[in-house]
Amino acid sequence: MAATEKVQPTLRTARLELVPLGPEHREHTMKLDMDPKVMKHVAFGRPFTEDEAIQVHTWLMGCANSVPGFGTWAGYTQGEFVGWWILGPIPTKDDPEKFLTDRTEYGFRVSPKFWGQGFAKEGAREMIRHAFVDLGLVEVIGETMTVNTASRAVMASCGLKHVETFFNTYPTPPPGIEEGEVRYSLSREEWFATQEAGASRGSDGKSWSPIMALSKLYCYLRKILR
Repeated sequence: MAATEKVQPTLRTARLELVPLGPEHREHTMKLDMDPKVMKHVAFGRPFTEDEAIQVHTWLMGCANSVPGFGTWAGYTQGEFVGWWILGPIPTKDDPEKFLTDRTEYGFRVSPKFWGQGFAKEGAREMIRHAFVDLGLVEVIGETMTVNTASRAVMASCGLKHVETFFNTYPTPPPGIEEGEVRYSLSREEWFATQEAGASRGSDGKSWSPIMALSKLYCYLRKILR
């Protein structure tokens, strides 16, 4: 499929339906951005104002226009909004108005009601699968504050590895930023190798879940096409 034909699809996991973010989801994204608990380690380290939250929602929707197939997804479980997940564009070094088309930065926000239930990881893993399998990207990265242990744990559980700690200067620095920010990365080859290893461990004659069956199919196809 040509890149120009790729559109942002609805994605599904065991518990989540991930639909392309639209204007109808603005109330949900604004509620997250204006929640002190959610924003403790994000951006300014404080809740966004209403105007800021509206701007963020507009930007999230605009990601779908930057690179074909990229975008933001609103996640629902049994009809209830859980949060959003994103495959965002990465600007080129030469021109911030142009974007890399072979790699993406993923991120998410989840409502506190669903914290500690594995939804952040479940949605993130589907973003990564979509990036590598459906879009054919070569790398997924993630960034957060060093002190954001919850976000770092999600990245690590999805296979991303810590590759860099960096320090930026902000006019209104959030609490904890003095410890820096971290960048995590996962390559397409690393992800497929992990899927192959998992498929091998699961070849014990037991029945497979749909996700495991798809993973084994991906691994088989990669082997015969090498």
